Amino acid sequence: MWLISTAILASVISVSPDPEPKELVPGIFIAQGVVEFDAKVAIDCHHEGTPDVYLEMFITAPDSREHESLLVATIKPSSLHAALLAAGFEPGAPMSFNEKTNTRIRATGDQLIIEVIIDDHEPIAIETWVVHVETAKPLQSSPDWTTFVFAGSKLTDRGYAADADATIAALTAFTTETIAPAWTLSPDAATDEPVWIANRDLVPEQGKSVRVRITAPPEKTAPADQE
Repeated sequence: MWLISTAILASVISVSPDPEPKELVPGIFIAQGVVEFDAKVAIDCHHEGTPDVYLEMFITAPDSREHESLLVATIKPSSLHAALLAAGFEPGAPMSFNEKTNTRIRATGDQLIIEVIIDDHEPIAIETWVVHVETAKPLQSSPDWTTFVFAGSKLTDRGYAADADATIAALTAFTTETIAPAWTLSPDAATDEPVWIANRDLVPEQGKSVRVRITAPPEKTAPADQE
């Protein structure tokens, strides 16, 4: 049923001449190469007693990792997957493990830009809301950080894994997220030391409503298949 609904969405968006996003999935607005949805700031990084909020997620679904996520959105990750397909993006796969070599394999998929719009102001890259706990340098300055990719989660005996794990867009690699980081940073503190926190100079107050916009990198005229 999910595959059928995805095919219907893709056919609708492909024939729509209107460049303005339209609500084709509940709570998700789609145009060619654009997906938008509403969210709220999930964490409080302005509390005097807990100014350093360590992050594992950019965007989570409710009742999950709000305490370590920048944003919480009520959309289902599987609906976002369908919307990204309908908007013209191609999924790849989340991070995986090579058990023979004991190595982590980076997530793949079409590259994505995630921006946040506050009160109709200009969109800003969501990465600017994340800084290093010791240096205060933004995530984008890290040589290890590259981009987001449309990993597309995976189907398991629980169904669409990101729905079960509430993993919409991850900072660390959970292996189930719909939108993944193209690095292999683990959410397990015993594997990779947590160093990324919310940028309290930029992140609004907890509960603030925002619009999330997902597009392709500006140098790409259309999503391209992974090599």
